[in-house]
Amino acid sequence: MGESRLPGAGQSGDILIFDVKWEQTEIPREDAFVMKRQPPSDGIFLEADVLDEYRTLRALAGTGVPVPKVIGAEEDPAVLGARFFVMARVPGTVPTGKPSIHTAGWLPTLTAAERHHVWGSALDALAAVHRTDWRNALTFLPGADEALQAGEPGHRAAGRRALAAHVGRLGRWYRWATQGRPFPVTDAAWEYLQARLPEVRGSEPVLLWGDARPGNMIFGADLSAAAVIDWEVAAIGPAEIDVAHWLVFDEFATPEGVARLPGFPGREEILDRYARVSGRTPYCLDYFEVLQSFFLATTLIRQADLGVSAGRFPAGTDMGRGNAVTRSLARRLGLPVPELSPDYLRHRTPSGPASR
Repeated sequence: MGESRLPGAGQSGDILIFDVKWEQTEIPREDAFVMKRQPPSDGIFLEADVLDEYRTLRALAGTGVPVPKVIGAEEDPAVLGARFFVMARVPGTVPTGKPSIHTAGWLPTLTAAERHHVWGSALDALAAVHRTDWRNALTFLPGADEALQAGEPGHRAAGRRALAAHVGRLGRWYRWATQGRPFPVTDAAWEYLQARLPEVRGSEPVLLWGDARPGNMIFGADLSAAAVIDWEVAAIGPAEIDVAHWLVFDEFATPEGVARLPGFPGREEILDRYARVSGRTPYCLDYFEVLQSFFLATTLIRQADLGVSAGRFPAGTDMGRGNAVTRSLARRLGLPVPELSPDYLRHRTPSGPASR
């Protein structure tokens, strides 16, 4: 066994990168691997299953979606204290998200033409995810049963069932995360999501990446997407969920005072490119952008609580109420915009705790 180390970016504390030196072979070599363990039950997500992520990556091997090669999985938590799987490490670069991909890390060092290639390759990979035939080997994912169940025929009906199931899962997670505490903006967003759900147009259920953004991709030396990573919340549902997630994160990456880098197009070009390469026209994006903003805001509620438990934030922190996502949500819903929490500002600095 060679060197082992924790990854330098991201928010997961359950990932280990390690090298293996094969010296007892005709030609000695060294290979790099990544191990991902089951997160603790009091982590960010309520129903995360690391072996579902392993099965998803295994099912995507050989498709048009670039993913790491999985090596194997261990279901017995007694081996290393938690279930885990191992995959080959993909060489390349992951865009830095703190405080913004437009101000830190790798993307600012590229030319405008190079950034445009990165952007286009990333969106093409998202479209490839949505083209995947999930009915063959991915029916274990959340939302699949609802999409496949007998009932009103047609893609739209299946999409409505899968969306209703998705919103229901988010609601259970939100109630678990908030533990009865008031969160004015996200409480209002949850009411909005429930009230609007019956009128949202259904669309064909697809494989959902769940955390669709350039920061969850590895880009190779040719600046093309070499691997789509972080399938922790993969599901089956309307493609609009991933498209809205991408748009919300694009907005999140350009907060007040941050200029978009030349060569990295905005909303209209994102939607035009996605429609062209996927053959899909997203519907009801106003609803889905609230949905994915709600998702991201709930992750921040959990991150605030975990920060309190770790002693990084004081008890009673307002980070889960006053952050860039809740401010955007408040504007979308016509609510008073909360002040940014000082703890959130510390959370988003490069020297602070790892974050989205």
